[in-house]
Amino acid sequence: MKLHIFHTGKVRVDIAIPLHEKNPTAKLGLFRSKKKKVDLPVSSYLIEYGDHKVLVDTGWDSKYAEEKPKQFLGLLNKVSAPLIKKEEAIDHRLSALGIKDSDLDYVVYTHLDFDHTSGTRLVKDAKCFLASKKEIVDASKSGFRNIKSDWEMVKLTGFEFLETGIGPVGKSYDLYGDGKIVLVSTPGHSLGHLSVILNGDDGKCLVIAGDAAYVPNHTKTRSSLAFR
Repeated sequence: MKLHIFHTGKVRVDIAIPLHEKNPTAKLGLFRSKKKKVDLPVSSYLIEYGDHKVLVDTGWDSKYAEEKPKQFLGLLNKVSAPLIKKEEAIDHRLSALGIKDSDLDYVVYTHLDFDHTSGTRLVKDAKCFLASKKEIVDASKSGFRNIKSDWEMVKLTGFEFLETGIGPVGKSYDLYGDGKIVLVSTPGHSLGHLSVILNGDDGKCLVIAGDAAYVPNHTKTRSSLAFR
């Protein structure tokens, strides 16, 4: 198994968001100094497992190198401002490895916030797009944190987490049924948020936590999984 980590741009947000501060106006980017803004990496992950290729999240659409989100009269851009160069986008990253979007068996979304889905246009020929059913239902009701047109352009398949005892709430979904790539329920940032556990043949594991944890004190050790 091989993991490629791509930083597909950055997102500029108020520090209140990653620190989980209870300050609604700060989270909306209102009445705050520029000093309160931080630039966080926006990442996508390519997992090569035998003949399988799985992409976790798509990062920013390259169009944001030249334009800004206009939704909600530009307020969305104040909350989560895209920062990306065209060559950082996921299609360029895959092309550098000689991989086409049609080579991807799965595109798995940790959740449907638009910094994780806006690059869908760049990999629209992937074989399957996957998110938890709970996330799809939740995102369909909420119009602010996501741009539905980003992921409604493809056929998005939903799956149900199973009661497995794996993860902080004991629910997971084994992508290939062999324990190697496990999608774990990690609600909090969103209701249907998932993280990914990669289990190697050497007994070691790696966790792709998405937005489940930003800093060490956000981690939990319940059940059999500790994010660290």
